[in-house]
Amino acid sequence: MIIAIWIVSLPLIAECIMAPINLWTGRTMPLFSKFTGFSPGTARRAFAPVKLAAAALIAVGLAFRPAGIAGAAITTAVCALYLVRLAAPGRRDASGVAAFLLFGALAVTLLALQLIR
Repeated sequence: MIIAIWIVSLPLIAECIMAPINLWTGRTMPLFSKFTGFSPGTARRAFAPVKLAAAALIAVGLAFRPAGIAGAAITTAVCALYLVRLAAPGRRDASGVAAFLLFGALAVTLLALQLIR
């Protein structure tokens, strides 16, 4: 169980650390705006800190189960929000859907593993 949690956690931690950096530097801002329809300010002031907090919680969750549950739940919610926003006409993008389905699936898997741990 612990090995599976580590395997699922590491890519989520990496994504949730790099995503805020990319949003703060503007590197992925065009895709963020295209996928979500939210403003760059919303990305920098809301999404980036939430994703960074999720990464920290997932990392702490490797040793402290409640933090892992919270981090996985936040990541699941963020991925679900992205997917809902990507479903809107004019925002549909296969690469975005694939990415957030993948990371959403990892987050749901981590949430399930942490809950049964």
